[in-house]
Amino acid sequence: MDDRLESMYRRFTWRILSNYVTPWEFEQLRTQITDYEQWCASWSAHAARHVARGDEALAAGHTVTAADAYLRGGLAYHWASFVFTHDQAQFRAALEAMNGTWAKAAPLQAPPMEMLAVPFEGLSLPGYLRRPAGISHPPIVLLLPGADSAKEELYNLAGHIVARGMAVAAFDGPGQGMLSFDSKLRPDQEVAVQAILDALTERQDVDPGRVAVGGISYGGMFAIRTAAVDQRVRAVFSVSSWYTPAGRFASMDDLTRPGQYQHHGADPAANMAAMTVAGMAERATVPLLQVYGGDDPGSPPSHAERIAAEYVGPVTTRIYPDGVHILNNVWNLARPFIADWLADTL
Repeated sequence: MDDRLESMYRRFTWRILSNYVTPWEFEQLRTQITDYEQWCASWSAHAARHVARGDEALAAGHTVTAADAYLRGGLAYHWASFVFTHDQAQFRAALEAMNGTWAKAAPLQAPPMEMLAVPFEGLSLPGYLRRPAGISHPPIVLLLPGADSAKEELYNLAGHIVARGMAVAAFDGPGQGMLSFDSKLRPDQEVAVQAILDALTERQDVDPGRVAVGGISYGGMFAIRTAAVDQRVRAVFSVSSWYTPAGRFASMDDLTRPGQYQHHGADPAANMAAMTVAGMAERATVPLLQVYGGDDPGSPPSHAERIAAEYVGPVTTRIYPDGVHILNNVWNLARPFIADWLADTL
């Protein structure tokens, strides 16, 4: 087996299975894909079958089935593109198909997704908003993805939050998703996050006085930095993030190293070294939740300890001993816990 394909299964099986891919589908694709170069095309073909199923269901008036099919199709396109940046044509095509499928899924979800776009320094930051039914001015939680994830990967976590009476917005920022072709992740990514908060807090259908920001991986670090500089943030959470990702690039394997140029730019090591919560954690006073996996060598709990030592506000740290990166193997425990904490805090 290609080392890259072996690495994909060893490191990311739980991540894929925790986001609208059934074990049977996964095993079927695993049988079909014998070489890593087949990954994007095989997953894209699988995604297209979900979309076709959604089209048939919609034509028959089965909107609930269509909503589910489009949701699964969109996530399958995400997995098609996942860390496949070395083939730019296939990577772009999968992302474009994901965006198109997500647009089909949006109005059929319950509650519906409202597709949003926020202008920022010549970019249009794409996102979606879901509001709980029957609540006129709910608190709002802004979710931030990591480097190689995307807003779509946060849909399930968002559902747990919406079910507890809060609105949720999830956005791609510079260097993420389609934006990675025209921009890169920034050490001061919080500047873009604040532009998103500007748009969200101007809305009349959410409560601008009860705002939380949180994220996975890099998104968690960006959330903490935002909480340090933006007084609108009342709570913040971080999942499997870093005090600083400095030094990570040198240890990356052939599967994930190429993607760092897509998301970080020409010198990924330097960009990672410039990213840190140092000098920021000591400025943040709102409640912070940190959730980490004990079986995550990439972002071990030692980063949570280091952040907590400098953070000024109250800190709650939950470590799942057998949890992997982003707790995708124990998502059924971690995601409800995060949502409950947000509901209690806001």
